[in-house]
Amino acid sequence: MISADTTTHGLELLWMSVPLWAPALRACLPWRRLPCAGRFTLTVAALVYGAFAACVALVVLPAEVLATFIGPQLLEMGLPAGRWVSALHADVVVPVFLAFIPALPGVTWVVMLLLARRWPVICDRLGLRAPAVPQPCQDSTGA
Repeated sequence: MISADTTTHGLELLWMSVPLWAPALRACLPWRRLPCAGRFTLTVAALVYGAFAACVALVVLPAEVLATFIGPQLLEMGLPAGRWVSALHADVVVPVFLAFIPALPGVTWVVMLLLARRWPVICDRLGLRAPAVPQPCQDSTGA
């Protein structure tokens, strides 16, 4: 029997990998196939994960550093600013991380739609062409 913890972990991995499998599904749809499907998938994943990494680097990391290192020192010195600096973890870091959970599929969907519209033109301008599948010669004997 599969434990509930294993199932939860599997669902978390599926949720966090949306920027990988959703564009792959979109790029390989038979009725709306995109050129260079693998590059499209990797580009969407890089843009989405990069946006979240930038948010961590610009918002979460400075708030966490202030709350961990600066806030306790200000509290020790008896300054009133130490209280709000120490509260940055609960007031900024935790809500931002909780917002990441539902935002990941939404951001993936928006980036995927915006990029899919322009993807054939991007591939043409960059000179990216899907490699042609070689056809067997008619006179070959297979030997």
